[in-house]
Amino acid sequence: MKKIILTIFILNFSLLLSQGQKIGYVNMQYIYSQNEDARLAHADVEKEAKRLQVEYENKAIYLDSLMQDYQKLELMLTDEMKLEKQQKIQELSFELENFQVQYFAQPNGEIYLMLEERMAPINTLIQSAIDKVAAENSYDYILDVSQGIVLYKLDSFDLTELVIEKLNKMSIDNSNIQE
Repeated sequence: MKKIILTIFILNFSLLLSQGQKIGYVNMQYIYSQNEDARLAHADVEKEAKRLQVEYENKAIYLDSLMQDYQKLELMLTDEMKLEKQQKIQELSFELENFQVQYFAQPNGEIYLMLEERMAPINTLIQSAIDKVAAENSYDYILDVSQGIVLYKLDSFDLTELVIEKLNKMSIDNSNIQE
């Protein structure tokens, strides 16, 4: 199946090239790494993720200690006390699972939504820079090589640095306007 899709992609790509289409590429991961706002957004989200991970681990340790205590005292507990402790363990286990889903599940976990929200204006600005570079240099298509779609590329078609330059210029222009 992959070979068929790859063959179709290559044929379509060849057809585009034969029609005189101008194609360039960028490396979005490199662009993000060179953009201060993107680095700060990732750092903030990572900091929050670490805080939540510590909270999760503390809850998991507490649940583990309750389970160990139950196993140690199981023979001495009445049926009513056993049931009560089992319910407590089940509740905490359910809480822990919900916590993990709420904050870390993809794509709707709060950490991922937070990153998406923080990156939205940055992505808009980067897309604007890509659009301007494409228009100024008459490119028909610009691909993102960091996504692993491009199988072969010539460095002469790499527009990453042009986009970073345009992005930096746009950031400077926006900061002058805001002042």
